[in-house]
Parts: sequence; C-alpha cells; structure tokens
Amino acid sequence: MTAERSEAGGTGLTREQIKYIAIAAMTVNHIGTGLLPDGLVKTVMQDIGYFTAIVMCFFLAEGFRYTSSKRRYGLRLLLFGFISQIPFFMAFGYPVLNMMFTLFLCFLLLVIRTDERFAGKRLVPGLLVVFLSSFCDWPFLAPVFTLLFYNAGTDWEERKKACGFVVILYLIFTFVSTCGTVYGAAQALLRAVCSAVAPAAACLTILFLYNGKENSGKGSRTWGKWFFYIYYPAHLLLIGIVRTAAGV
Repeated sequence: MTAERSEAGGTGLTREQIKYIAIAAMTVNHIGTGLLPDGLVKTVMQDIGYFTAIVMCFFLAEGFRYTSSKRRYGLRLLLFGFISQIPFFMAFGYPVLNMMFTLFLCFLLLVIRTDERFAGKRLVPGLLVVFLSSFCDWPFLAPVFTLLFYNAGTDWEERKKACGFVVILYLIFTFVSTCGTVYGAAQALLRAVCSAVAPAAACLTILFLYNGKENSGKGSRTWGKWFFYIYYPAHLLLIGIVRTAAGV
C-alpha cells in the first residue's frame, strides 16, 4: 500500500499546508520558551511545538529522497544554520546550536545511510552524527527519527511502524530524562505522556492527512520551499528583540 492514503478524491493536506501548521506550532513553542516564566502555560506552549520536530524530520527525509541536488539541499541547511545562530541565542540564551544545524546533521546521517562510500562502515560515523546532535536543539532523537522515516520509504504500513517507534522512543526519552531529576517516577510518566500528545498528533497527520502532494503552481511551491528558511531566523530575531526590550 502506498503512503498516499488520503489522496483519493483530492482530500488531505499538501506538504506545504502541513509545514505551515508545524511553523505555527513552532512559533507557539518559541514564544513560550523565550518570553514566558516557568509554569503550566509555558509548558503547554512548549509541548505544542513538539509537533514541529516530527514534521520537519519527516519532510527532511522526503526532501532527501526527491531533491534534484542533495549537495544544494545540505548546503542550504548549513547556511541557514549559521544565519539563525545569533537570533537563536538572542531568543533563548541557550549555549547550543539551533535546529537548522540539527537538520543538517539529520541530512548527514541520510548521506551516510545512502552513500556507497560508507558501505560496511556506517555505524561509527552514524553514531558520531547522533552524538554531535547533543550540541544542538532537538538532540539525539531528531537524527534517529529522520532515519526511521527515510527507511520507511513511501509504504504506508512501514510509515505506520516508523511513527509507532517515534512516539515510543519519545516517551522513553522524556521519561528517562526527567525521572529522578525533575520529577518522581509517576510524575515523569505523566509528563512524558502529556508531552507526547503533539508528536503523536504529528504522526497521525502524516499517516492520515498527508496526501503526498505539493501545492499546485510553481510560485506556490517556491514560496513554500523558502518561507520556512526565512521565517525561522526572522521570528527568532523578533522574539530576541522583544526579550531584550522586556528584560526577560
């Protein structure tokens, strides 16, 4: 069975439409993280943004599979990583690299996965890429999720399995990273389940709403392609300016 499960009758969401939803969720996360004090509202806003991480990993795998130039794709991610770093630090003050660098590492992992020059020796460089993601936003899981989505290909049943693994790994990672440090076991489990709602929603969107299509029209596709690259550093810069002006 192909992945284009919702294509019949012209229903479902295009790639760009899902990306716009992900961008909105990311913006909610970043406003909460950069501007709000610790509390329930901030936590909920941050959790909403985890929808974005899954969507971006999925579409990076899709883009890698279909791009006409992998070299330009990788260089574009790296370039906007550098462009976004100062706005990222202004918005959050985190001493880590921004998400564009994470996506670049995800891209490198797929290069290792597919390039025959790595045949028989993929494990060590692959683990190195995952380790390097620890210095970035969305550490560890993003490269693994991207690889799972890529390996699933365009088969819907395989994507369903990949999505199941994604949600389970997210739950385990969140539980382990908070249990005994931030929360007790019961609270950590509840926290993991609550924070996994958005990743699960992203997986359901990919499985049941994505129609496998782009927006029609060359101009619309070009706009959809470049909007995220421009929006990411721009909105971080705006949050950083507000954060500085408000003395947050």
